Amino acid sequence: MLSLIRQHDIRPEQVEKVKVGTNWNMPNALIHHRPATELQAKFSMEFCMAILLLRRRAGLVEFTDEIVNLPEVQAMICKVDFGVHPEAEAAGYDKMTTILEIKLKDGRSISGRADFGKGSPVNPMSYDEVADKFREGADFSRWPRDKAEQVIEMVAKLEKIPNVSAITALLA
Repeated sequence: MLSLIRQHDIRPEQVEKVKVGTNWNMPNALIHHRPATELQAKFSMEFCMAILLLRRRAGLVEFTDEIVNLPEVQAMICKVDFGVHPEAEAAGYDKMTTILEIKLKDGRSISGRADFGKGSPVNPMSYDEVADKFREGADFSRWPRDKAEQVIEMVAKLEKIPNVSAITALLA
């Protein structure tokens, strides 16, 4: 979804409807179709798609009761239709095939497909993406930014560090 949003510069106000199709395993886990809490949002495809459309991100700060219950978030959630898609089902269970169709108010339809999510072994995150994710977690937990940056710097040179005690001391 994020790739399509960026590629086509999709803005929330342009979106009429979003269809998300997967194999039957995902709807079994993502059971909250109209989440009202941060915990429910973590198990909601609809919330994840909605927040990506609204904020172009779905990080820790987006998964709060306050954000989940914003009127614009709830309105976008209602535009997302999530279910089983025959093509995703036929792709097999060794993949997490997701088929997206975004219908825009101007009549255009933008579609895409992904067999593996970002961060999977087939579609790995870059070092910079992992570092950004670590920074976000550190910020969210109010961990000192300077310590986080030191850890990121050390991990980048991990194979050259003779002793990891400096990293473990920072993480303690």
